[in-house]
Amino acid sequence: MPTELEQNITHLLTEKYSGVETPEYFLDVERLKAGEPYAYVLGWKDFLGVHIDLSCKPIIPRAETAHWALQAIEELKVKQKELGRPLRTFDAYAGSGNVGLAVAKHIPGTLVEISELDALLSPGIIASARASGIPEEMIRVIPGDSLETATGLYDAIFANPPYIPPSDIDNLDPDMVAHEPHLAFFANDGGNEFHKILIDQAWDLLVPGGAVYIEADEYQRPAIEALLKVGVQDANLVIRKWTYEFWPDQYGQVRFPVLRKIID
Repeated sequence: MPTELEQNITHLLTEKYSGVETPEYFLDVERLKAGEPYAYVLGWKDFLGVHIDLSCKPIIPRAETAHWALQAIEELKVKQKELGRPLRTFDAYAGSGNVGLAVAKHIPGTLVEISELDALLSPGIIASARASGIPEEMIRVIPGDSLETATGLYDAIFANPPYIPPSDIDNLDPDMVAHEPHLAFFANDGGNEFHKILIDQAWDLLVPGGAVYIEADEYQRPAIEALLKVGVQDANLVIRKWTYEFWPDQYGQVRFPVLRKIID
């Protein structure tokens, strides 16, 4: 039975080099042997039919993110049809921009503003959009932190923020720790640092009926629910509470909070 490394070497020859063993191919084989993730050596990764360019070394898109993003896309397709107008959306902590780009790919006419703190990742996001045939007018790449670059009201906000406590670093895949950006992984307050920002600030950025789709881990649910039950206090000292649910991942673990701005 071939090892994972042997399988990756075989796939690389086919996927990147069309079966031709060039000098560049052998250099890439050495990168794989050194532990570099296959997606980085290949240079891209498919995410819900979007060609995600990884040349700028963002965090590599994961299957669990695709799971909730696809569910959100299907929900928003129905919403756009009901509203009879294009949706306006915001992808925060975007990394490679994979979630926002998938929304733009699958919901024609939607405007997606894509925000990522590391401005060096912007060229990769734009390259991914072009490689995937996404019209330029559907996306707007705005480097920035959290929700600070938001430009008005949205029908939906997507957020895959850092949510791993720094103390958990020894439990992560060593290759992931060695090669992927730590900025995309780690957050304080038990990993809920940015979940709290979203709970506190996103309400004012949504139209009535808008939603925030968030990635988190299963064990963080009690802390997130506690934050949600406190409510959001506005400038007039009025307490507003989210309507919310948690979606399961592909393994049945209930972990993805979806916050809804429902006004009675």
